Amino acid sequence: MYYFCTYFDTNYISRALCLLESLQRHCSSFLIYMLCMDESTFDRMNSLKNKNIMPIKLSRLESYYNELLSLKKSRSKIEYYYTCGPSFIKYIMDNFINIDIITYLDADLYFFHDPKPLFDQFQGYSIGVIAHQLPEFRKNNIWQGIYNVGWISFKRDKNGLACLEWWRERCIEWCYERYEDGKYADQLYLDQWPKLFQGFKEFTNHGANVAAWNVRNYKFSYRNNTIYVDNDPLIFYHFHGFKKVTNNIYNTNLGISLRTPPNVLKKCVFIEYIRKLNKYSSCCNPTPSIRIYRRKFQIFKDIIRLFLGIIFRQYILVIKNRIY
Repeated sequence: MYYFCTYFDTNYISRALCLLESLQRHCSSFLIYMLCMDESTFDRMNSLKNKNIMPIKLSRLESYYNELLSLKKSRSKIEYYYTCGPSFIKYIMDNFINIDIITYLDADLYFFHDPKPLFDQFQGYSIGVIAHQLPEFRKNNIWQGIYNVGWISFKRDKNGLACLEWWRERCIEWCYERYEDGKYADQLYLDQWPKLFQGFKEFTNHGANVAAWNVRNYKFSYRNNTIYVDNDPLIFYHFHGFKKVTNNIYNTNLGISLRTPPNVLKKCVFIEYIRKLNKYSSCCNPTPSIRIYRRKFQIFKDIIRLFLGIIFRQYILVIKNRIY
């Protein structure tokens, strides 16, 4: 039995349901704890009566950790979500003592293969993370750090629990969406873990946490009904930044790779995710976001990304379930 956890609000319900279906397809036995950041999200997930999920209200976490409520007004909504993440993982370990290993997943992940190879690699370790695997030209972006929060595993042992509590305390102290003194949101804290804690494992499987920021590093192929990333099956793709622009146009966010997307990604990865998003979406936009940028910054960013997106063909057109 694998134990996972994630958190999301009503904006991410479609993506969370895609994650759930992909796990059901590729994991023989699992339970995923879902922290629902608003009441409508809890009602939706609870109504599913799905044996593979356990929805938990945000108020339940806030009652367990009273200090969270005192931070709610001083942090933006997304900063507060980041702050709650480590506390939610610790809450699970405190209250469900049968769990030996808990793995946090971002809600915008989607599985294409059994994650068993990662759990096999994790045997004998206490803390497991995946590096961003940034190409050389992006490694000077210090706010991104070495490791990504998308998948994190903690074992119920001295090192795993100590690391989790340390992370939780640091995010209570400081967790803002800006770079400051070597910190950025909940993410840059991970870079310190190999120095502070024993039992640290960096997963090296190329098929884990493939995303717009690292596709440039890999060669993709499709053989024997399986998508390969170099010589490893694609375990899961991280759809960070993936957006529906119009009824038929999607932004893959791959312009940041400065390379035209491989056809395998477009025809095997993106088309499947788009179909699932549309299946679970009850509105015209299945990919809304709560992130708010300063207007001038947003306009500048949009212009740059549009320019790169056109050059590197990051926008894809979908008509009658066919991708162009």
